[in-house]
Amino acid sequence: MKTTTLLMLALLASGAASAQLEEVVVTGTRSANSSIPGTSLKRPGDFILLMVEVSNDSRDGKTRKSEIEATLRAMLAAVEKDKSIELSVIGDNNLVLPLKLDSATLNLVGGKRPDTSEATISVKTRIPQSVGNSSALVAKLKDFASGIKPVGRTIIDGDGAFEISIVNPAQYRDRVIELFAGDVRKVTAALGADYKVVARGIDQPIEWVRDGMLEVTIFVPYSYDVLPASVTSYTRLPAE
Repeated sequence: MKTTTLLMLALLASGAASAQLEEVVVTGTRSANSSIPGTSLKRPGDFILLMVEVSNDSRDGKTRKSEIEATLRAMLAAVEKDKSIELSVIGDNNLVLPLKLDSATLNLVGGKRPDTSEATISVKTRIPQSVGNSSALVAKLKDFASGIKPVGRTIIDGDGAFEISIVNPAQYRDRVIELFAGDVRKVTAALGADYKVVARGIDQPIEWVRDGMLEVTIFVPYSYDVLPASVTSYTRLPAE
């Protein structure tokens, strides 16, 4: 009995820890000018998110709020039937939070016209590890949004931007450091014992940028200098 109880507590603790893992929207896009070091980890994001604007122009404010929330309840009910879809909102620091119909989560703001209220939510689905046709994932999210019947004067606009997110990005730090170490070994092996590598920035927090439609590049913003092995100290001049 004691062993069973301990096992159940361990499972509950594991579930609670998993539930607390942070999911963040990947901001920024990799470009030719991106300051990404020589070694980085490129992988698919965990989720693709469609930004959906839900608005209402009923004259009475309480009616607008009520009809928007009723529409969102219909969306949540549809998600219960399709477990591959999730609804969320983007919170502070780009955190992805499950959609809840409470004042702490759902942010109703004034619309572009008088007597209009709106909320932006995200409809998301998991990105498979073997990414095939990204168009199918896009179509899936758009079809879900267009398949919901709005309540009253509510409008669901599913033509928003697409974002990708990753869960617990810090988990990839060890892998990125391994890639860095492998790069250093290759450099030192190629140059021989007469040279050494002095690294900078490898202790910095992990960073990430979007790379294409569904992928993300994860890295630590390090750099290094290759020096003669006899050098014991040096001053690095600033780049011009």
